[in-house]
Amino acid sequence: MKKKVISLLLLIMICIGFIPEYSFAATEEGKVIYISMNRSNINDLQRIPVLNEKLNKSGYIGLMNTRGDQGNDDARSYASIGAGSRANVISNGPISFVNLTEESGLIYKSATGENPKEINNLDINASININVEQGSYGSTLGVLGQTLSDHNKKMALLGNSDIVENNNLVKIRNAGLICMDTSGRVYSGNVDNINTKDLSMPYGIRTDYEKLIKETKSYYKDNDALFIELGDTYRLDKYKSNLNEKTYNKIKKNIYTNVNTYLSEVFNMIGKNDVVYIVSESQSDLDYNNKRRLSPVIKFSDYKKGLLSSATTRRDGIIANLDLGVDILNEFGLSNDIMIGRTFDYIEKDDNIKYLSNQYEKIVSINNIRSTLVNIFVGIVSVSGVMAMLALLFKDKLPYKDKVFIVLKEFIKLGIIMPLALLSAPIFNAKTQMGIIISVIAMTILIYLSGRLLFKHSDIKQMSYYALLTIGLVVFDSIIGTFFMKYSVMSYDAIVGARYYGVGNEYQGVIIGSAIFGLAVLLDNKRIHKWLVGALFVVILITTASPFMGANVGAAISECVAFLIFMMLIYGVKLDLKKIIMVGLAAFLLVLGFAGLDLLMGTESHLGAFVMEILREGPSAIILTFSRKISMNLKLARSTVWVNILLTGIAVIGIFIFRPSRHMKNISNKYPMIFKGFIASMVGCLIALLVNDSGIVAAATASIYILIPILIISINMIIFNDK
Repeated sequence: MKKKVISLLLLIMICIGFIPEYSFAATEEGKVIYISMNRSNINDLQRIPVLNEKLNKSGYIGLMNTRGDQGNDDARSYASIGAGSRANVISNGPISFVNLTEESGLIYKSATGENPKEINNLDINASININVEQGSYGSTLGVLGQTLSDHNKKMALLGNSDIVENNNLVKIRNAGLICMDTSGRVYSGNVDNINTKDLSMPYGIRTDYEKLIKETKSYYKDNDALFIELGDTYRLDKYKSNLNEKTYNKIKKNIYTNVNTYLSEVFNMIGKNDVVYIVSESQSDLDYNNKRRLSPVIKFSDYKKGLLSSATTRRDGIIANLDLGVDILNEFGLSNDIMIGRTFDYIEKDDNIKYLSNQYEKIVSINNIRSTLVNIFVGIVSVSGVMAMLALLFKDKLPYKDKVFIVLKEFIKLGIIMPLALLSAPIFNAKTQMGIIISVIAMTILIYLSGRLLFKHSDIKQMSYYALLTIGLVVFDSIIGTFFMKYSVMSYDAIVGARYYGVGNEYQGVIIGSAIFGLAVLLDNKRIHKWLVGALFVVILITTASPFMGANVGAAISECVAFLIFMMLIYGVKLDLKKIIMVGLAAFLLVLGFAGLDLLMGTESHLGAFVMEILREGPSAIILTFSRKISMNLKLARSTVWVNILLTGIAVIGIFIFRPSRHMKNISNKYPMIFKGFIASMVGCLIALLVNDSGIVAAATASIYILIPILIISINMIIFNDK
């Protein structure tokens, strides 16, 4: 009996030993099929029956920011996907991917010194050179394809978006920019002989879908990744101006019928472990002109459905084109540190398309109304500042002087109220432009009236109340995931794509100015202890600048310096070179600590990505980053309306230094803590200007909390004899 038991146990152990072998043998690595339907939108994709049916059951969908380096066009978006970071290519020039012939092979090798593959970009050097010479991000073209090639993954490229102009074939084969290696080569495929003549279609040509289906099945067998460019959607959009609405809709229907047939074959062909991406790398001309500048990406990888997101955006349903190539690599268990994009995150959601459509409507409305509301805000601050200064200079010639200055003071206060109104307006969840305007007006009125009711007889307490409410909301918003910041018209937006989450540069300045001014007034009125101010500064700094909340590196530096300066001033510490160096060192250590925390927690913020870039590329990464920041600030200085606030503030303070005599000294004597706050905020403005790529914006918003209080204090002291 004992022997039988032992024999049975040995048999079980042998069987268990064989299970992993059979299990792993049965788990076959899937393939990637990438299908480009450029110049399409969400509604277009839903008009394709097989795709619409599949989306009802499965698929993750997202809206993709398509910006490249120094431009937003088709080629740059394709190149950014392949590079994993914002990339530049030769503008309106040849992207000449061709199949290998004896002649093209000799041309390619003579230009690059590399041996050709089945498909080669004969003009790759032009795109590489312009990316190196004029690129802002130090991107490397073709990282996706190179990484796959280095790990012995085979790729095939099929299709093109060629058009005919003046009876000449214009080769538009941007999909090669995604899957090429760093030398502009693709392992296999067909980009030259995949179209057929069809006079009923734009430019008299269309994709030969019968041939494409056969070649897709053929190349699928021998390759790990297929990249297919369905050029008809691009050709239709380019040709649209030559069509009336009836013929345009007829041709569009025919194209979608052909695409439907093709996709049906693809979905029937693929294995259960395969992944299918359907992507529009850019928008139609109509969508672009209507500022609908996010493009759809669909990923089918299992039987679940929901939204795509990434650590790049931290927003449900929003991704960046630089994430797409990284995610493709991840499907093969690969990565490349050169690529700064992030893999996709998946948010399960049954009504994913409805949710995304609603969010898109809101994003587009914010983008459309943004410049109008920001210009109004900047105009109010600038005009009220100039009006107040002129009124003070010519006060003796003004009729009804007291009434004029009473009205003027209330008008000036709008400059401190509106940052709070613009940040809190998203609570109404308005989706239309008119709804957003009404929300902002409603919040402005509510905030103003609450201040008047609570502090009717004190302008300074009113302004402090508005400032403290503002910094309180910013801190609260940072803790809950920056909902208000993401949908504020005075913050960032997904279409611009400069930032997707955390505290925006506009509110970085607001944080410095509102926190220091609000707490300085409390100190001046002896309503708070000095040590508590320091404790609150720590809370503000952690919530608004740490990588897992506010995630703003510039805020970490400028806030740290401004807050430390203010604390030293209120404690009567004499500032000298040694202490200034210590303040700078403290800011550096804070950023270093945040960076370490970011890497340990894996939050993958901008700071963590910057540190990894420095570790990978050395000091050159720092030089490149700060040169880009300087370049951006120089550009903004010539173009942004925010510079008007800075100029107004400099002019007003400059005049007050000399007229009336000893006026600034009188303010310092009457409001010592508030005056020290002005000094600390000015330092914060300067640091924000130096460490941000939109430093002028941050400096301008911080200066509001210096300019407006000085003007109102001056009016009270000069006009109403508030000695």
